[in-house]
Amino acid sequence: MSSGNSNEVSLDFSMHWLFMPPITAILTILLTGLVSTSMPISVDPAIWGLVGLMFVLLTVLYGIFIKQSFFRGLLPVQLIAQGILLCPLSLRMGASMFQWVGVLSAICGAVILVAIYYHSRTYCDMAIQYVLPQSELDTLPLPFAITDGEGGIISVSDHLLQLVQKARPAVNGKNISTILPLDKEVANIGGKEWRILSTNREDGTIYFQLEEAREVIVTLPATGANGSFLDPATSLYDRTYAVKRVEEELYRTYRYKRWMSAALLCVDFPEASPAIDSKKEDEIFNSYCRFINSITRATDISCLVGPRDILIVMPETLLDGARDVVSKLSDFTALSKEEAQWFNEVVKIREGVIFLSASSGTLDFDGMMAKLDEALK
Repeated sequence: MSSGNSNEVSLDFSMHWLFMPPITAILTILLTGLVSTSMPISVDPAIWGLVGLMFVLLTVLYGIFIKQSFFRGLLPVQLIAQGILLCPLSLRMGASMFQWVGVLSAICGAVILVAIYYHSRTYCDMAIQYVLPQSELDTLPLPFAITDGEGGIISVSDHLLQLVQKARPAVNGKNISTILPLDKEVANIGGKEWRILSTNREDGTIYFQLEEAREVIVTLPATGANGSFLDPATSLYDRTYAVKRVEEELYRTYRYKRWMSAALLCVDFPEASPAIDSKKEDEIFNSYCRFINSITRATDISCLVGPRDILIVMPETLLDGARDVVSKLSDFTALSKEEAQWFNEVVKIREGVIFLSASSGTLDFDGMMAKLDEALK
């Protein structure tokens, strides 16, 4: 990882060095000579000396900006340098109308450079105002870094420095791309796979953190006699498989800061007529379970958690989306006419819907079921 990143930075630097002001000045001289339309005007040697001195200083500043990865400042420095050169050059080469182009170029470059510098300093001042003291922040046992809005490192933890094998003086003030490959979501650092997470903060700074990549491996239980994890009567997952899958989704939600929703449907037959015996109730209930299986997604987990209780877990689903699903499951028009009539007349469904995220603190199946029991209405 480190070698690939270094090659990328070296290429970027070499391209900027090719456009140093003295090199670009060759093009400026050639163009000025091509548009010459009048007699040359002599320029005092003192003016040439002053222009030369300023040009050298601007060239040095250009190099400093490259070294500090302050690439936004390169264009305005280039405008100032070429504008200052063009003022006496246009007179000396008989292109006097271009002296005003030089004046405007120098002025615009100076204004842009001041604006960029002020903007960068504002970000730094705001960051310093909100971050913890440097010594306390950097010793936190997390691989993280805080940068300004342009990616310049403001603070970096000792843990991250150890992972990338860099010394603090070597990264202070550098761009975050010098230690983290931002073109990748997962990077191999220190012999491990890490996810690169970033968050824009209200003060204009950016928070970067490494999180160890760990795939959740679903371990399937032994299949039943029919070779399936589904109950043949209801088409829902059997409880053993569902519990394992739900707890893996709960871990994934907590570990990777994702989210999920869950619904508990309790089917009752409170007003069943004497003509509906227990066998008929089972037929109606099993038909409803198959209806649920046809509505839910392949990624959802549906199973029986009681004689007439149905659990539906919906990964990556917000609360409103889960409520929409439950609403569709209360619409029996998709069933056969006879089944729809039975459901409308004799079936009552109590429902509870909850939303779970990384901050919910629910890590096991029983904890989730307790929340669903509280949400039943």
